[in-house]
Amino acid sequence: MEIKVISREMIKPSKPTSPENKIFNLCIFDILHHDTYSPVILFYPTFTNPNNSLKHSLSETLTIFNPLAGRRKDLVSVACNDEGALYYEATVNTTISDFLSPPKLESLNQLLPCKPCKILPPGELPSLPHLMVQVNTFECGGVAIGVFSLHTIMDANSSAVFLRTWSAICRDQRGDTVPPDFDSAFTLFPPVDFSRLRGGIVTSSTKGIEASCTIRRFVFNEEAMNNLRTLAKDEDDNNGASKKPTRYQVLSSFIAKHMILAYSTKGITSNLVLLLHIMDIRRRRGEPLTTNSMGNLVWPAIIPYEIEDTNNNNISINDFVKITRAKFESINKDFFLRIERDPDFLLSDECGGMLMEGMEKKKPISLMFSSGFNLGFNDLDFGWGKPLWVGFRGGTQETIPNRVIFIETSIGIEAWISMPEEFLAVLEKDEDFLTYASINPTVSC
Repeated sequence: MEIKVISREMIKPSKPTSPENKIFNLCIFDILHHDTYSPVILFYPTFTNPNNSLKHSLSETLTIFNPLAGRRKDLVSVACNDEGALYYEATVNTTISDFLSPPKLESLNQLLPCKPCKILPPGELPSLPHLMVQVNTFECGGVAIGVFSLHTIMDANSSAVFLRTWSAICRDQRGDTVPPDFDSAFTLFPPVDFSRLRGGIVTSSTKGIEASCTIRRFVFNEEAMNNLRTLAKDEDDNNGASKKPTRYQVLSSFIAKHMILAYSTKGITSNLVLLLHIMDIRRRRGEPLTTNSMGNLVWPAIIPYEIEDTNNNNISINDFVKITRAKFESINKDFFLRIERDPDFLLSDECGGMLMEGMEKKKPISLMFSSGFNLGFNDLDFGWGKPLWVGFRGGTQETIPNRVIFIETSIGIEAWISMPEEFLAVLEKDEDFLTYASINPTVSC
């Protein structure tokens, strides 16, 4: 299979950015993030693009999302200078049906403008586009739209807001759009003295952290999810009523158990596991934040878990569920109000402890989970209907290992797991794991 780039151009905003909007200020959570590009790939069975509607609608969308057409000014701000977004067009010498039967994960990165999830050198940032798009046309007339956004500016929720706006403008339904809010994140959570920031394990030096990882896609159908939630429910201490965990709680707990067992099977043991969950601040903080508030409005909930014997197959899903639920309940509106009212909290020993400062010296097994639930990627309609499938990245690349992304699909919940190949090979042969999970099933076209 050959994917060939046939054109490359810079798409600029259809109107110049006004003088009062020339600077976009980053919030403290933006600054804490690694400088990487976050990918999403949308597959459609039919691609009709009269008069380059994708380009024209992107240009119009960039007037609304002007930081995406700008360039990094300094550590705490973006120059909205209308330099534009990089736009590629490519051809794929196969049909979309062949590509998705089953999805060719090893070829996904070729549908993207460059390598995903690599940590970018600081010196390159002032010259790099904040948005890159690659439109890949298959022999059958289908298309895969690969979108790269700079993580420093947008988290997954922000990317979804941008894509909803672009797709609505492309299908000429501007009334379906809601203006993005670029102000609230900075207003509520302005930068502090980052030289004294207690970032903990999340912002520790990345030297030596990156490893060669492979992506696997596992699908948990509705029956599997119902069985797992029943298996993991516990008794409420107060009234004895059965308490069923959420889909996220049970699935992250189940996968964490089997990732740990994969490590122990290969002889790598650690009695300390760090479960790192990326939590959306918007829903927990509430107004003035909304789903259209832009930026990296996420907080890392880090849960240490001591395991007595990593070779013991009785690692409890229920334990993971209980501690995850308790941790999530403690990170609420009051917690974020405390950060707003006392920015020095982020410099405190207490915050450093919450973020497991210094814990990397103990060489724990760190597992990172994030969710694409309710973001609407599967509903993005550019005028050709909803996507057949939504992909992220694939192949083998240098990246931070042990990352899991969840996304809803028509056939169940997909878990995209990034691990070193030798450990993923163990997971793929784990009979208990495969009782509930299907490995990279075919997408119906």
